[in-house]
Amino acid sequence: MKFRRKGKEHTTIKDIKLDEDTTIGIVQGEFGNNKDLDIRVVYVDKNTKNKNVPRTPQHIHWAIDLLIKKEHKKELTKRFVKYLLEMWDKVEAFKNKAEQQKCEIKYCLPEKLKEFEELNNYGEYKVEFIACVLELLMIQEKTGNAKAHMFKGVLQAIYDDKDIFSIVSKAGFKGAKK
Repeated sequence: MKFRRKGKEHTTIKDIKLDEDTTIGIVQGEFGNNKDLDIRVVYVDKNTKNKNVPRTPQHIHWAIDLLIKKEHKKELTKRFVKYLLEMWDKVEAFKNKAEQQKCEIKYCLPEKLKEFEELNNYGEYKVEFIACVLELLMIQEKTGNAKAHMFKGVLQAIYDDKDIFSIVSKAGFKGAKK
């Protein structure tokens, strides 16, 4: 995938095609303690208004989608969030450039997500999309800062049935200004 953003040409390191309409792209990032290993996640969804314009998923997007799913299927959503929390514990930061360039997905495989497919009936995102984006964002966060915890905190707050203000506050945190 190639695109322009803020006057700069970007080419993805890797594209992950989920279905006919949705492609997730991994772009070289520029932040964190390991800038050369950083990634940025973008996606194209041909069902949206600007169907060919890559979007950058924010924590608030998937958090709200999980809250919508949870309103309809609380226990199934909690099991899915538990799966995501367990994924957090397994996902590792990139150790070198070769790992970053390969950017291997290990946990959001369709066969591992089958039990959660009913959640696709609620919210905007499919569970495969959420799991895949989250796995990549977990890698990104752990690569940029080994002590990072905000991401896991959002998932834990959803799992623990925290109030919406707490969840949205955690999901919307932008980090310290540089």
